[in-house]
Amino acid sequence: MCVVALPQLMMMSTIAGATTSIMAGNAQARATAESAKWNIKQIQNQKQMAELEAQQAELSRMETFAEATSSNVAMFSMMGRSATDPSALALMARNEEAVQSDIERIKLQKTAIQNKMDLQIQSISETATEKATTAKRLGYFKALNTGAEGIINIKEIE
Repeated sequence: MCVVALPQLMMMSTIAGATTSIMAGNAQARATAESAKWNIKQIQNQKQMAELEAQQAELSRMETFAEATSSNVAMFSMMGRSATDPSALALMARNEEAVQSDIERIKLQKTAIQNKMDLQIQSISETATEKATTAKRLGYFKALNTGAEGIINIKEIE
């Protein structure tokens, strides 16, 4: 009686081991996907912060420009010169060119940061997909291996 029950017990153990391997592979795949989602969310938050920082830098630069322009107009008035004087207009034009150049650099830097973060998101997504697929395959492979070992062991007992 014990000999008859032993192969059945081994078969149940083999099935349980194979099932566990599949479940572990699927659980690892889910954990990998969840981790990737969290990492992507973090990078998206950083991307939004970079956008806000760029907007703040632009605003700050424009405020500095407005203050400098007001100061220059006041200085010309104190010197008895008009703000429409050619030298005053040339100074203001140069200041405006500098501001436009600074704004363009801020926008370029913002774009570079956003592109870098987009690449990070893409990389995380692709890597997570590959890791999840590998985890599932490994679970199935272990289940197949466990099943084959179990069958061999049962055949040896019978």
